[in-house]
Amino acid sequence: MTAISPAGWESPVQPSVAGGGRGTCPSELGRRSKAALAAGAPASRSSAPQLTTPSCLGLYLGDGHIVAHARAQRLRIFLDARYTEIVDEAEALLRRCFPRNRTGRVYAHEGRMVVLWVYHQHLGCLLPQHGPGKKHERPIMLEDWQVRLVEAEPFAFLRGCIRSDGCVFINRTGRYEYLSYSFANHSSDILGLFVRACEAAGLECRPTARYVRINRRASVARLLEHVPVKR
Repeated sequence: MTAISPAGWESPVQPSVAGGGRGTCPSELGRRSKAALAAGAPASRSSAPQLTTPSCLGLYLGDGHIVAHARAQRLRIFLDARYTEIVDEAEALLRRCFPRNRTGRVYAHEGRMVVLWVYHQHLGCLLPQHGPGKKHERPIMLEDWQVRLVEAEPFAFLRGCIRSDGCVFINRTGRYEYLSYSFANHSSDILGLFVRACEAAGLECRPTARYVRINRRASVARLLEHVPVKR
């Protein structure tokens, strides 16, 4: 599958490109701009969607869901309402990634859950991991341009994952207690992506079949600088 790069959209109807006419899917346009990403070119500063941070990818892989509607696709991210700073931060992230699209939130489960949402015509191009069925029942792999983004900003990806499907907790062993991080997911592919991001960030982690733990003091201290305790 070919996916769109972070830049290159100014309107729902795309301008003509070599090999395609008006209305060409952004995934086709992305083939040209991926070369710029690989060369380290900066992201566009226009008002087009700017999925330049792996945090949004991490949020989607953890607790995100895309649904197709008649004229657009809708991305929803499900978060615990107790952590208001995380909810506000995630909503601000969506606004930065989709500056021309309205975002919002609704409350579910008697106010215990916040569902953030945004509509766009090509969410499946920006997040090509979207597909039918549950994430743990289908392969989850990153496009080459996504791999480069995660390798460039592994802590941003880890932050998105932990904010959606992870936690920070006190691990108690006898008379000892220490801070630990945990990321849980039913998808072995998503857990593998988390482990590879930890390796790219220089963090020691302990993967299992259902979760990944970060317990080593030096790794926890470094991760704490980028992913503070949930609030």
